[in-house]
Amino acid sequence: MNELGKRIKKLRIEKGLTLVELAGGKMSKGMLSMIENGRANPSMDSLKFIACQLGCDPQYLLGNSTSDELKILFNKIEEAFEKNNDEQIINLTQDIFDRQFPISLESARILEISGRTVMKSEQNNGEMLIDQAVTIYDRLSLYSHSLSAKVYVVEYHAKNGEYLNALKMLRDVRKEYVEKATVIDMLVEFEVNYVEMVLLFGLGEYKSGKDKLQQLIEMSKKKMVYCKMDNIFRIAAFQALLHNNENDYAYFIKKSEQFAVFSENDKSLAFTLLLQAHYYNQIPKDYEQALLYLDKFATVLKGNIGSDFYYLEKGKALLGKGQLTEALEVFEKFKMPGSTTYPLELCILYTAYSFRAICLMQLGKLEEALIYAKKAASKIDSLPKTHYQNFITNTIELVSSSLKNKKR
Repeated sequence: MNELGKRIKKLRIEKGLTLVELAGGKMSKGMLSMIENGRANPSMDSLKFIACQLGCDPQYLLGNSTSDELKILFNKIEEAFEKNNDEQIINLTQDIFDRQFPISLESARILEISGRTVMKSEQNNGEMLIDQAVTIYDRLSLYSHSLSAKVYVVEYHAKNGEYLNALKMLRDVRKEYVEKATVIDMLVEFEVNYVEMVLLFGLGEYKSGKDKLQQLIEMSKKKMVYCKMDNIFRIAAFQALLHNNENDYAYFIKKSEQFAVFSENDKSLAFTLLLQAHYYNQIPKDYEQALLYLDKFATVLKGNIGSDFYYLEKGKALLGKGQLTEALEVFEKFKMPGSTTYPLELCILYTAYSFRAICLMQLGKLEEALIYAKKAASKIDSLPKTHYQNFITNTIELVSSSLKNKKR
C-alpha cells in the first residue's frame, strides 16, 4: 500500500465512512479499494473528489504542504488554462526556469501547464518543463497524471509531422506504465488508446486502426466513458467512406450527429456537416446536397468557417456543377492550415491544388493549371496510400497531357 492509499483509508475510517459512501456517485467501490491498496492511482479530478468527500485538502492526502503563494499561483494558472489563455499563463510563469519547486501536486501541475504552453513556441524548453512535472508526479505515485502529460508530448510530435516517432513514443510510454503494474485512470487510458488509433489510421495501418477503434467503442459502452466519442464516430464514418462501405458510413455519421446534438457541441455538429458535404461530393456526386450541408456548416459556426476544408468542399461542389469561374474564386480562398495536421487530413487537403488545377485546365489556363497540379503531387510521397493520392497523380498526368497536345 503506498502512502497516498494509506492516508485515504486512515481518514475514511476515522470519519466512519464505508468505501461505498466515500465513492459516492462519481467512483466505483472497486476503483477506490484499489487506490487505497496502492494498486491504482487517482486522476486529478478523482483526487480532488476524494479530498472533498473527506473534507481535506488534496495536499494533505499527498503528504505535502504547499505555501499560500504557490497555491495562489496554482489557482490562477488553472483558471487561465481552463480559458485557454496562453498569454496569461506565460505572464504568470515568466520566472519558472529560475524557480525551485517543492514536491507537490500544485508544483507538478504548474510545471505541466506551463510546459504545454511553452511547447507551442519553444519545443525543447516546454518538454523540459513537462519532464520536471512528470518527475514530481512519479514521486507522488500519481501515474495517471504523469501518463497524461507524456501523451500530450506524443500528440505534439504527431502534429509536427513526426508520426512514426510519435507512435513509437506512445508505445514506449504505455510499456513503461504496464511494467509499473499500476492501474491507470480510465479517462487517461481512453486518451492513450484514442491517440494510438488516430496515429495508426494516419500512417495507413488500417486493420490495426480499425481494431483499436472497435476497442474504444466497446470500452466506451462497458465503462460508460463518453469523452471523444463524437471524434471517434466521425473517424469511423470517414474510414467507412474511405473504404466505400456506405452502410457503415451511414451508421457512424448518424451516431456522430446524435452525439453532437446530445452534448450540445456546435463545433462537433459542424464537423459532422462538413463530412456529409465531403461524402456527397465524393460518392453520389450530388453537388447541390453538398452545398446544402456546407451552408448548414457555415450557419452552425456563425460564419467562422476557417480557410481550409470549407473552401475545398465548396470549390469541388461548384466545379462539379460546371460553375468554373465561381469555383476558381472559392479555391483562391483556400489556405493550408498553419499547423500540420494528421496524414489522412493532409491527403484530402492537398487535393485542393489538384481540383484548382482541373478548374484552370477547363478554363484553358493550362500553364497555371500545371503549377498547381505539380504543387499537389510534390506533397504526397510520404503520406499513406489512398485514392486521394491517385486523384492527385492522375490530375498531373491529365494536365501534362493536355498541355502537350496544345503545343503540338
